Amino acid sequence: MQLFSQSAANCVHISRCRAEYIVAINISICVSRGAKLNSVELRKLQMTGGASYTVSLPKDWVKEQGLKVGDVVAIMPRSDSSLTLIPHEKIPTGKNRGAEVTVSPPKEQDKEQILRTVLAQYLAGYDIIRVRFPASAKPDLRTYLREAARKMFVGSEIIEESKDELIVQCLSSYGDLPAPKVISRMSLIAKLMLRDAVDSLKGRDPALAEEIIRRDEEVDRFYLFIIRQLTMAVLNRSLILEIGLADPRDCLVYRVVSKSLERIADHATTIAKMSASIENPLPPRLVDEISKASDITISVLEDSLKALAKSDGTLANKSIASAESVEREAENVMDKLFTFKLSPKSTVAVRLALESLKRISEYSEDVAEMAINLTARRTELY
Repeated sequence: MQLFSQSAANCVHISRCRAEYIVAINISICVSRGAKLNSVELRKLQMTGGASYTVSLPKDWVKEQGLKVGDVVAIMPRSDSSLTLIPHEKIPTGKNRGAEVTVSPPKEQDKEQILRTVLAQYLAGYDIIRVRFPASAKPDLRTYLREAARKMFVGSEIIEESKDELIVQCLSSYGDLPAPKVISRMSLIAKLMLRDAVDSLKGRDPALAEEIIRRDEEVDRFYLFIIRQLTMAVLNRSLILEIGLADPRDCLVYRVVSKSLERIADHATTIAKMSASIENPLPPRLVDEISKASDITISVLEDSLKALAKSDGTLANKSIASAESVEREAENVMDKLFTFKLSPKSTVAVRLALESLKRISEYSEDVAEMAINLTARRTELY
């Protein structure tokens, strides 16, 4: 999975000039641009008409944006006491997005490498991804990429396909599936996967195990989608509210939580796969021991998710404390495995399943820690 990168903005030098453009606001503005200059020039707040506060805008910036007297600009207050100023027609909406990128892989790349490149463009926020195949490309490459895109990308469609080219369009608007809703969906799936995975292990149920593996693919899809959302929100802060977040700092929280849930689903899948390695029914006493460890693990996960949803530090700390008992229970069962006289293959399978329970509790701790972080918000950023 890819990490998203943040782009920093430095305050622009505000040139003094006689031709000034005035915008009515009710609070002072700090105008930001890319890293061209890093100095800050203070300007006095003026009052016009006895009611409106005004401050002049830098002439160079106005010219760069192609603005003229009478044009409309959007001003968006931020939680860090700053304002973001954007020409009205440049405010991103679900209707006007359409960034396009072309991927032209060299002939020596295999299909997995090409898929990783396409995936990187999806995570970067491109809505139209055009893949141009080398002349030597085999037909199965198009099939592989087409099926992978449909499986991995939320709301994707193949809008054009030929011998030389494949065009994938991502149709989902960020507002259609906000980040909190994505996390809620991932949480629900991960919890059900964990419960069913333990049941499939105890009951040696291969059909249930296969269903869990398919659900893991759905968690992966949501994980990739939320990384795409958070990447775009970091690059364009006007999207913060659109994806359902109240604060830019929440991007880091949701990044950690989404990764933890994705890993929890992976370990639930590992537990389910171990059911195929259990050669004979497990002794009832061992089943009880596994159930005890899994019940605590599920409780830790549920408490962590509740703490995150409510920003409840007390519940989060309780979850972290309970996670330590999962490790003790799992280690206790592993120490006693030899007494159950299992086959070597079954013994390894049970040990790996218990290790996955420990890892799930650790990732649940990470979620709980993010919930605690949400309770502490700095208001002074300078």
